[in-house]
Amino acid sequence: MGLASTQSNGLWTAPLSFAAPDAVEITAPVDQEVEPLGQSDEYSASFSIEGGWVWQLQSDLTDTAAGRFTHDRGHIQLRSRIPLRDDLELLLGVRQQRDNFGFSDMVLDPWGSINTTQFGAALQWQATQRWRIFGGGMAKWSSESNASFSSGFEGGGVFGAAYAFSEKLVLGGGIGAQSQLEDDVLIYPIIIVEWQIAERFHLSTSLTSGWANQTGAELIYAVNDTVDVGVSAVFDYQRFRLSDDGPSSGGVGVVEALPVSFFVSIDVSPQASVTAFMGVNVYGRLKVTDAGGNNVWVSDHDPAPVLGVQGTIRF
Repeated sequence: MGLASTQSNGLWTAPLSFAAPDAVEITAPVDQEVEPLGQSDEYSASFSIEGGWVWQLQSDLTDTAAGRFTHDRGHIQLRSRIPLRDDLELLLGVRQQRDNFGFSDMVLDPWGSINTTQFGAALQWQATQRWRIFGGGMAKWSSESNASFSSGFEGGGVFGAAYAFSEKLVLGGGIGAQSQLEDDVLIYPIIIVEWQIAERFHLSTSLTSGWANQTGAELIYAVNDTVDVGVSAVFDYQRFRLSDDGPSSGGVGVVEALPVSFFVSIDVSPQASVTAFMGVNVYGRLKVTDAGGNNVWVSDHDPAPVLGVQGTIRF
């Protein structure tokens, strides 16, 4: 594994990222033929499949007379990188996600289980030895189990660039726009930092090179060629359509979370890796809005332990 192949663990959110399915390489000197931003000498297509599960243990709601909840999330994701020519790549991704919420000690449960399907496509252009430019679009459907699939649609696009100052430092940024259920279009920045601080330490914000529902950073230490450990902080943001049969018919549920975690990632073979983590969701908020976008119910919740596991196969 090591620094040359370290990849964002993506355990809590793991949306489609503009990084190639194998990870961004940062060790090639800029005066060599191998591009510092991950351009490979091999132009064959590559694919990956990953799956994982995350558990947030019970947390008390703080802005209601009573109430507590648990939250678990499972996902499976397919990604591909298809070279169109030696300086241009097509990146494709599809993700299926299931969120289960268990509420207790409440008069009415705001929602139950949420299903999310997401498709994304992007182009990466190695414009020069140091510059990489990317852009793409996404479509996502997220709704409660008994709600209409089509009623949970959101879509958007991004554009940005990254510059390799050296084999140890890549900086970049961009801008994205995404529609939101019963709300204004969200305009958000993209920040890219890939910094090899020392021989075994690597700082990455590659989580922020994806879509608007996640942002974060992680500090990674390469124990050896097959084991990485690190700490990460991720802000997770979800909007989804609520069922017509629930207490807020046709409304929108909103979940905000900020988990901070310690993780261990192990390459069990050249093509497969397993990552496990544990930490604390230090901030969280749940919200229900009606079909007009007005708040119906809002509550923060206490910090809660989180833990999870994820596996990835590359071929």
